[in-house]
Amino acid sequence: MTNPDERRWPWRRRGGGRAQRPRLLGVLLCYNDGDLVDEAVRYLLDQEHDLIVWDHGSTDETPARLQALKPELVELATVPRSVDFYQLYPAMSEHLRKDYVERYDWVSWPDQDEFLEGPDRSRSYRQWLTELISSPYDWIQFNNYNYWWTPADDVEADRVARRVRHYSLFPDCAPRIRSWRASATNVREFNHNPPRGERYPRLFNLRHYPMRSEAQMRRRLQVDRAGLRRGGSNYHYDNMSSWPERLVIRPDQLHFDDGAELDPSPIFDWRSVYGNEATRPQS
Repeated sequence: MTNPDERRWPWRRRGGGRAQRPRLLGVLLCYNDGDLVDEAVRYLLDQEHDLIVWDHGSTDETPARLQALKPELVELATVPRSVDFYQLYPAMSEHLRKDYVERYDWVSWPDQDEFLEGPDRSRSYRQWLTELISSPYDWIQFNNYNYWWTPADDVEADRVARRVRHYSLFPDCAPRIRSWRASATNVREFNHNPPRGERYPRLFNLRHYPMRSEAQMRRRLQVDRAGLRRGGSNYHYDNMSSWPERLVIRPDQLHFDDGAELDPSPIFDWRSVYGNEATRPQS
């Protein structure tokens, strides 16, 4: 197999007389996010990551969009729906440890509807990582900035990130651990558990786009995430399905992303939408 460094960035070759840039690896697990998958892939490529993508048997336009992007990916694989969703993160973890971590400095593994940023917008995510790689720290935890469709969205915008611009911090969600030193890779539990080593003291930020239009939200709850709950995991999809009237959020209830620094004040109570395990509907 061609070394991804030589295929995509020939200036990384040894003996080229140029400084070695960090070897960054991105990971995406995708399922029925065809309206966003191009942006998610392109974002990590633009941040100079090699990219592994597994598609978990999508039935929308995701497979076709990923096939069009395949020449730019290090790996693209289809995982059948018969494979348990709860085994995907451990399976990818073992794949990384077996085949990739020795060839990379850093791993970035957002959910397929997330975009990773630094702790502020003074530098790109890649630039922040370049500095962090030479530090003694091993992994990063992220603030979860939830972006949600509103009636004020610009429906003519050609990209989700240009259309869905209202957001609020979700401060008490499960830990968002999406980025770590490749050598610190362990078995991932939905990327909520700490990798090996020491956490970087500042929180980075991520932009999370779970609900991007009324139609997409309805499909996500009624089809794509239906029946996903298992014990205390993914209870929120059942909660949201049981109170659809709460899922329409007015734009004045959220902050607006104008490209300046993100506002960390939790202006909206996401528990009113997500609920918690104790309030989840019982089957």
